[in-house]
Amino acid sequence: MINRYSEFLLEKEMYDLLLESKVVFSSKFINLINKFNSNKIASELIKINSKDHPVQYNFIDITDEKDAVSFTPDRKAQELYAGKPETWIVVEGGKYLTHSDKNNKIFEALGYDKTGRQNWSPDVGTFGTILTETISSVSGKTFVLFQEYDVETPRLTVLNKSCLELGDPEIKAVWSTSRNNMKIGRLVRALLKTAGVTFTDKDIEDFTNQYKATYDFAKDALKQFDIVKGKDIAYWYDNDYYVSGGGTLNNSCMAEVNSNYFDIYCKNKQVSMVILYSENGTINGDKYVSDKIRGRAILWEAKFDGQNITFMDRIYTTHDSDVELFKQFAEKNGWWWKTSQSMDQWEQITNGDVRKLGRIVVRADKTDFSYYPYMDTMSYLCTDENILTNDSDYEDLDRDCRSTCGDYDSM
Repeated sequence: MINRYSEFLLEKEMYDLLLESKVVFSSKFINLINKFNSNKIASELIKINSKDHPVQYNFIDITDEKDAVSFTPDRKAQELYAGKPETWIVVEGGKYLTHSDKNNKIFEALGYDKTGRQNWSPDVGTFGTILTETISSVSGKTFVLFQEYDVETPRLTVLNKSCLELGDPEIKAVWSTSRNNMKIGRLVRALLKTAGVTFTDKDIEDFTNQYKATYDFAKDALKQFDIVKGKDIAYWYDNDYYVSGGGTLNNSCMAEVNSNYFDIYCKNKQVSMVILYSENGTINGDKYVSDKIRGRAILWEAKFDGQNITFMDRIYTTHDSDVELFKQFAEKNGWWWKTSQSMDQWEQITNGDVRKLGRIVVRADKTDFSYYPYMDTMSYLCTDENILTNDSDYEDLDRDCRSTCGDYDSM
């Protein structure tokens, strides 16, 4: 009975605190609940983060405990904020909205007039202020009108808020100063009461269970991988479905070609492709999905050194750091991969334990097609025997598929 009364007092204290504060969520917290934004409570929390309420800043963040979050009391936040403009820094590039007409609804909601403006993609490290923000009714993501800070003629752009962090070192300290932990369910109750949202105990229980499950899922980045076959290979080669930015993925020579270039991949059961979804995906049942990828690599069912192997070809990613994730995923699945992510055919491969150099052979169902992709490793073909290999000395080779125009060199 005493414990229950103590819990009641703690929850009341938290509720009273929130009544004095406007709630701000960290990008980590937002990204987490966005992954299951079809949940009623998750969607309401996203609205709370972007709308004005009779509260001040609280800075809600995730913690190392999956069933708890942390906050900073308003009185301490006000000390850190006193007299300072709220500046933000770009921590991830490429997350701007293009001037495509499909983004007009978001532009209108933010009060952004694209007419005559440069479609600006700010570099990492750029400081700015947030003028307005809105939530996409389609994706559930928060977008902001971002203005360059402390320059004579500031530029404007629309960014996904997840690429921003508070920029002033003293203001950033609010995320680490006077932090208090609170069980996620109790915090959510207090937030919803403040916002006047109607909910049931079952709603809170469902949200809490999904929050904890998603937390566990997000901690394991390898769960963001998927393996596709057939026409889905050609689909994910299209750069419309790439995370924007640079890297080998966005600079791939095959990113904008006709889908029939990939028939040798799509029409052979010995070929598949591993893809790494974007970080802004969602949890669908027990599966992570997204409409964008940040990496891909062709998988071959092959013969190497007298044994059957799965060989992961050259890895293409938006961010170099994700190459290591592909290697970890390959090792977990018992695959082999190239020790160097180059276009060279004759190169060492590894399974994580040993490195070897040798002939890799794939016996396909069909190798005679009208068009071919540029093939990094398995580019040599013997169409009479439906063989693909990395070895130019293989007998009776007749084609080398190293063209970016869909054709091949005769051998």
